[in-house]
Amino acid sequence: MASKILRYLGLAEETTFAEPAEAEFHVDIASASLDSPSDTHLDFESSMGRGARMHRPGFYSPSGNIVYAFDIKTIRWLLKWTLGGYVFTDLDNLHEIYASDNTDLPSFTARLGKDLFEHVFAGCKINSLEISVEDSFCQATAELIAVKDSKAVLKEQHELILPADYPLAFYDVTMNLDGSDISSQVKNFTLSISNGIDAASGRSIGSRYPRKLLAAEREVTLSSSMFFEDTSQLERFWGGSLGPSETGSQEYSLEFNFDAGEGKGMVIKLPRVIHTSVDIQPSGRDELVQEISAKAYVGNMFLNDGVTPITTDMYVSIIDDVGGEG
Repeated sequence: MASKILRYLGLAEETTFAEPAEAEFHVDIASASLDSPSDTHLDFESSMGRGARMHRPGFYSPSGNIVYAFDIKTIRWLLKWTLGGYVFTDLDNLHEIYASDNTDLPSFTARLGKDLFEHVFAGCKINSLEISVEDSFCQATAELIAVKDSKAVLKEQHELILPADYPLAFYDVTMNLDGSDISSQVKNFTLSISNGIDAASGRSIGSRYPRKLLAAEREVTLSSSMFFEDTSQLERFWGGSLGPSETGSQEYSLEFNFDAGEGKGMVIKLPRVIHTSVDIQPSGRDELVQEISAKAYVGNMFLNDGVTPITTDMYVSIIDDVGGEG
């Protein structure tokens, strides 16, 4: 029986794929389903009777999610591992992260404290990442797929490398649509990135564990609840002022600003976005809210130097007080 409650997440980028790395930082998690897989045995379908007779070890790949209230420093690691493209400018202490077409995304080790032991997951890739802003702390949910897991000694609290910055809250965030601040209209939003990683596609002969964890189709989507003050969002979905147009939905750009104070912060840009649904559904005398879903498409942009072109559906710039490449 556990004599204490000690649950944490330690993360570090790997130098060699699936070789465990020591944690470079830790975070205080809200929850985690990251765990050993189930149904990892091969059962031989015997013809001698109705019961199972033989089994052998089968394919093995841990998975699950981690949820935590994120700060400006740790979220850049998750975004880098999710999107793949990364440039660091030392002079400005600027981290630029963007969605690349590289299918081999960075791998990392996740060390999850579970009261009695540290559960180590090597060869992790981020299959999906959600950034949610509603009525409390800004929350990140990352779905991980790993190569294998192992056991290590649980860290003591004083051994954890925890961020000095406080987690961001909903009032630290603003949203711009085509350059206009629409924050006063937005009740909440969730920005989602999916990488389409399938562990089984990395299976080969000679090993129980996946040899590769490659990204496939990427999708960047947004869901948001907004006050219903006018029909402008419905008109963007229609592409016309009175009803659906022959040219389809109107494209726009989105920008999310996260203010971490003291000159630090994060800006997320989606260069080309369309509404995929705008639901305005009355119920009795309840507040009438419009529920909006949107999808991002790739567009042409430049990095902060003004000369390096990128083609991406999501660009992130982060300024923090950590020197050196991250």
